[in-house]
Amino acid sequence: MRLTVFRYKVWDHQNNDQGQIPPYYAVREYIEQLEGASVIEDDYLEVDE
Repeated sequence: MRLTVFRYKVWDHQNNDQGQIPPYYAVREYIEQLEGASVIEDDYLEVDE
């Protein structure tokens, strides 16, 4: 089975800073559960499960 994993941005609401981009990818379901995170739609990989 193949999975699509995305890069994402995380905003620091406490310091009102610009978004940080973690150096790794994650599945959309994980990203959607992170507070202040948004998917970067055009930066993704397809990987084996």
